[in-house]
Amino acid sequence: MNSKNLAPMNLVHLKLVCVLLGLFFVQLASAALPIQKIPLSSGAQLYFVETRGIPMVNIGIDFPGGSVHDAKGKIGVSDFTADLMNKGSRIKGSLQDEAKIVDRISDLGAAVSFQSGSELTTVRIKTLSKTEVLNQVVEQVSDMLAFPLFDGKILAREKTLEMSALKDSETKPETILAKQFKKMIYRDHPLANMSTTESILKISREDLRQFHQKFYRPGNMKILIVGDVSQEKAIAIANRLVANLPKGTINLPELPKLEPLALASSSQREIRIANPAQQAHIQMGITAIPRNSPDYFPLLVGNYVLGGGGFVSRLMNEVREKRGLAYSVYSYLNPGKSSGFFSAAMQTKKDQAEESVQLLRKTIQEYAENGPTPEELVAAKSNLINGFPLRIDSNSKLLDNISSIAWHDLPLNTLDEWTNQVNQVTQRDIQIALKKYLDMDRMVIVVVGGK
Repeated sequence: MNSKNLAPMNLVHLKLVCVLLGLFFVQLASAALPIQKIPLSSGAQLYFVETRGIPMVNIGIDFPGGSVHDAKGKIGVSDFTADLMNKGSRIKGSLQDEAKIVDRISDLGAAVSFQSGSELTTVRIKTLSKTEVLNQVVEQVSDMLAFPLFDGKILAREKTLEMSALKDSETKPETILAKQFKKMIYRDHPLANMSTTESILKISREDLRQFHQKFYRPGNMKILIVGDVSQEKAIAIANRLVANLPKGTINLPELPKLEPLALASSSQREIRIANPAQQAHIQMGITAIPRNSPDYFPLLVGNYVLGGGGFVSRLMNEVREKRGLAYSVYSYLNPGKSSGFFSAAMQTKKDQAEESVQLLRKTIQEYAENGPTPEELVAAKSNLINGFPLRIDSNSKLLDNISSIAWHDLPLNTLDEWTNQVNQVTQRDIQIALKKYLDMDRMVIVVVGGK
């Protein structure tokens, strides 16, 4: 289910600040700003960065409340809970319906969104830092968080829309590919949870209410604030946001460890799915590492050479430049909290699908055995380091990075040390990491379309 943005930033307010953005972003990108971690009396943890360049504040709330915690047979409860948070609430004793909430947030020139993923539920708020505006936005979101209505009619409407979207997606090769790949990578692990028409039909308003009561608790929350406020004001904002939520911390069961894929024959690791689409969609991958693994930076730099560097990558050179099999081909590393995966993907003509699969396999295997050349390593590190400022050149990007630091329990100086960590990676480091994780005998392959 997609993130629901409550309202776009008011155009008039945007015009008041856009003239300052260029200068601010240049200043912000020159160096990472210090992150303050502040424990709150509610049990929540505040991660705060003060930036005074523009009169705006970005706020995030992250907590465990994703589909991995949905009850069996009712996958989708976490999604619908987040989806209905901005569609009606009880504000100061009176009811506020969906339209009133949208109008009020829009009138304040703010934007608010709720989203549930596999492991996390996230709230994102963007507002002006002007006191009378900021206070009203925080008050509004605080009440929405604590007193959602979970209106039965709206839930029925959203369930119908979601089931229609699921049915429509069943014909789309890219969705079929993504679902099948996820199924093969995660197998029977809760990370493989995906909603179906059957599971959605079983979800009730009471399921949402119970999920909210159980998981929407400050003791499990990371509150992220980046922008034009003092530390004192940031603490007051964080406290107000969670003031009316159920107290205490829920002790969540640890997710089972995602074991590496067992050695298996190609017939057990590969699947072809017929589809009338003109192109064949190909994805291959393997379970990999958590973000806090010491192998993260060797794999990050190594993957940049293989397929993460766009037109300068090995895969692009072999697949597109030499043979013209695809317009785009790429690989990426997706580290999680407890595990993750590596993946490579492309699209090609149906009659070139098998040739492309074999070329992907051959290129990845040869690279895993030999690693990058000295020239490739220098170029990859240079590009990554020179591109680092673009990772933190806005409040929203900085907040996303802080969210990752908080969720993965990384050191607070992670952004300060990022370029140093990249620069320290050696060719030997990459070779060891690639041989450790890119085992072609454990890699799953999914092809949608073709023979």
